[in-house]
Amino acid sequence: MNPEEDLATLRHKLAGLERENGDRMYLVDNRAAKTIEETRTAGDQLKQETSAALAARSEQKRRAEAAGGWATESTLSEKVEDDGDFGFEEDEAENERRAGYRTAEEQPVAFRPPAPPVQAPTPPPPAPAPVTEERPAGRHRRAAAARGDDDDFANTDWLAT
Repeated sequence: MNPEEDLATLRHKLAGLERENGDRMYLVDNRAAKTIEETRTAGDQLKQETSAALAARSEQKRRAEAAGGWATESTLSEKVEDDGDFGFEEDEAENERRAGYRTAEEQPVAFRPPAPPVQAPTPPPPAPAPVTEERPAGRHRRAAAARGDDDDFANTDWLAT
């Protein structure tokens, strides 16, 4: 064989090896880029889940502290905002409309009739004259009348036997 042919053959083999090595490096780089992207995506998802769990735990801790340190099921559970909506508000609005009340969205009334004049109150009737007792009060009646209130125990000595 001719040395020039040998050199051309070796160059051809070397070019094939370089091409194969380049293809392998592309595959390795491509696989590494995919792995890095998958890891980044999984890390972002884990970060979101962890932050949501941390926010939920901090909210539970805040509720427990607001309840005086009692971490019960009722203090830690999620509160329902529309729990008290039974439809009574619609009835109240209708009753207020009938009574003449207006909401903030309604236009104000342009003219209202003046209020009727206030009449002076009539004086109360005179108090009845005290009725005098016809028969004289007995000893016990006089004592009760002098004492005033029958349940007044202010002057009672509770330590006396």
